[in-house]
Amino acid sequence: MSIVEPTAHLEQDPLAALVSMAAGPLALARYPVVEVMRTCALHTLPHSRSPLRAPFNTLYASTHRWTHEDRDIVTPANDFLYLNAWIDLSNGPVVLEIPPLDDTRFYVVELLDAFTDNFRNLGPRNAGTRGARFVLHAPGQRPTGEGEPVACPTSLVWLLGRVLVQGDDDLARASEAARAFRLDGPRCAGPACVRNWRESGDPALDFFQNLFDTFGDLPPREDEAALVGLLERAGLREQAGVDVAALPEPVRCGLRLGYAQAQQLLLAFTQSRARRSWGYSLGLGRYGHAHLLRACTAMKGLGALAAEEAVYASADFDDAGAPLHGGNRYELYFPPGQLPPVDALWSLSLYGADRFFVDNPIRRYAIGDRTAGLQYDADGGLRIAIQHEVPASHANWLPAPAGGFYLILRLYHPQPAFLDGRYRIPPVRAVAR
Repeated sequence: MSIVEPTAHLEQDPLAALVSMAAGPLALARYPVVEVMRTCALHTLPHSRSPLRAPFNTLYASTHRWTHEDRDIVTPANDFLYLNAWIDLSNGPVVLEIPPLDDTRFYVVELLDAFTDNFRNLGPRNAGTRGARFVLHAPGQRPTGEGEPVACPTSLVWLLGRVLVQGDDDLARASEAARAFRLDGPRCAGPACVRNWRESGDPALDFFQNLFDTFGDLPPREDEAALVGLLERAGLREQAGVDVAALPEPVRCGLRLGYAQAQQLLLAFTQSRARRSWGYSLGLGRYGHAHLLRACTAMKGLGALAAEEAVYASADFDDAGAPLHGGNRYELYFPPGQLPPVDALWSLSLYGADRFFVDNPIRRYAIGDRTAGLQYDADGGLRIAIQHEVPASHANWLPAPAGGFYLILRLYHPQPAFLDGRYRIPPVRAVAR
């Protein structure tokens, strides 16, 4: 969702104002669906230049850890090789095969529905490391063949897998493991709203054109009924086939205003309103009626895992409440015995204002419990230097850009001490300004 500023003349027409009242809330509610379909189109359409491009029901396995050059999914992780597949169950079930893996190889196969709900995760805790077979099926379908049935809430499923890379010398082995995952299912063309994805260069009208098109494949849910009612009061029906560019000028003006209002709200809520150093939610991945949380996650962390699998803590501000900026130097200090409490792994990543990794001279995008050469204090404490200026030692340096940035601390298989609030993440402390 790109930035569009509302203009004063949009608010002067009564019809434009009425449309904006419906369009803003609707944009928030459907933003995750539109973002899913945009990503699906990016990965599946024949003319796409995405390195992840593959036909429906075909599994892509990356061969390298993501860097600043990979820009398909916002806020990616650098610790894994990604598995990516868009599964269309409209022609029947699809079989997923997880290969035998080394007992030390952490992995997770995340399954998301078209509304971004992380309805199932498959990993060492429930699928093991000896190999397993699962049959994914849509509502109303009967699973066929051998394998554990997995009921999917929507016919479109996004499979986003992660296979851990222990270090640079482990890349070849991790790549071999990732390539051993398999999908087998009927050929499908995918949803019409993906095949007809629109990008004319007008962000607001393109957004609503794609939004209306999603109704043909994903009709409004019960919790969207009130928003649809507002839309109908403005003279617009929730159906595919609407030509947004041909709508009357006041209606298009109202859509633009609603789009801009939704953007501003999302941007405001993706940062800590209390300007605290760290913020996180244990509700990611399973949103229920939390439309705003769902939309904010789609904007800043599309494809987030549910909390029992991973927690994502984000930092936009330092300990004094000032925005993080490369003109300053920062330190994140974990006292002795106070490293993030996890059963799998933890990792701290840095992203620029565009929500992607930042180019840096040592090509380091994350620091975590497997980073080679980390230097601990004599008492076991750990100090991470976060700055743009090159320090004397690179061992504990997480490079920052010259401008603004934010941090994500990922905790995979977080322990009860974190989930019940007994563990507090240390603040990001400014050591020089």
